Amino acid sequence: MNAMHRPRDVRLDALRGLFLLIMTGVHVPAPMSRLFQDPLGCIGAAEGFIFLSACLAGLVYGNVYERADWPTLRHRIRQRVKLIYGVHLLVLIPIVLIVWAIAGSVAPLAVHFSDFLSHPWGSLALMPLLLHQPPLFDILPLYVVFLGATPWLLGFARRHGWTLPLLLSFLVWLGVQFKLDAWIPANPVSWLPVRWGAFDLFAWQFLWICGVALGETARRRPVIKAPLRAACGFPAAGVVLLGLAVRHGFWPHQWWNDDYFLWMDKWTLGPLRLLDFSAWTLLLVAWNPHPPARPLAPMAMLGRHSLAVFALHLPLVIAAGVVIQMTTLPNGWQNALGLSLFALIFLWAAWLDARARPQLPAAQSKKSAGTKSGAQERKQALVT
Repeated sequence: MNAMHRPRDVRLDALRGLFLLIMTGVHVPAPMSRLFQDPLGCIGAAEGFIFLSACLAGLVYGNVYERADWPTLRHRIRQRVKLIYGVHLLVLIPIVLIVWAIAGSVAPLAVHFSDFLSHPWGSLALMPLLLHQPPLFDILPLYVVFLGATPWLLGFARRHGWTLPLLLSFLVWLGVQFKLDAWIPANPVSWLPVRWGAFDLFAWQFLWICGVALGETARRRPVIKAPLRAACGFPAAGVVLLGLAVRHGFWPHQWWNDDYFLWMDKWTLGPLRLLDFSAWTLLLVAWNPHPPARPLAPMAMLGRHSLAVFALHLPLVIAAGVVIQMTTLPNGWQNALGLSLFALIFLWAAWLDARARPQLPAAQSKKSAGTKSGAQERKQALVT
């Protein structure tokens, strides 16, 4: 089967849907959010979401590049970047305008958007440049920047291989761990309300480049050869179990130095955090499980519409946070509110799924069969 016409891997969609669900649970300030704080060990949903997006970009756009030329690849990625950028602004601008109007009487909004409210006009001017990112609105700008650089990354890798990009990317990440990027000002001009976002771009680029390299390589050959699967999988499983034990309190505290938590910083993708995530990745690639598709279907549905689901979850969790912080709801009702958000994003994804799969009459289906392959190719380039 041609690589461009392979069916979508339901496992990748399900994983991305799971990470979206975890992010939603974390962002709702209800008691249940504690259950969603790094449930997989010393890693969070953001790492998985960005890395999987990078893997799919490497897989899909690597196939586009193989079948076409570099200008076609750049055009396809540019279309996707424009879509993500447009969705980001379409969600962000109306929300901050509403906040500007009502924050005086809604204290939680005033706190959450305090940087914006301090300099609203300057912040509005910087938002289209992705230089002002309120809390929760910093993942899509990260995605825009990384995906926008991907055509050049794939072009270089095709000519020279992945070794040099990965090495340089690692060195940049390493420099962040030693705070070599401290020279970059958080606010270059006192009257210019630049807000870069919580994620350190120079650290997280390593996760993206590793993901693109993995996805592009996996479409051509096995990433781990069969004889090496056990040798890679068992040590990775040991690291994964250790991370789970530390995260969930099964590791004796006297065996653990609290200074190690400094090595798990989320925003700079600390060394222990990166190690744990690498172990999860290596374990899943070496194990290569194939669970039944039916149980994965609900999560896969979220993953197929990840951009739309992520965009909807932002106003939902902000509204839920306002309700929880401005009322005296019992814990049970707060959790019920959080669960209702899960129901809403599933309903939203189901509606999008139904719209994306219209039922054609048999005759019309036969008539359009000849044009499906080209349309499918174009559509696949827009879903990573």
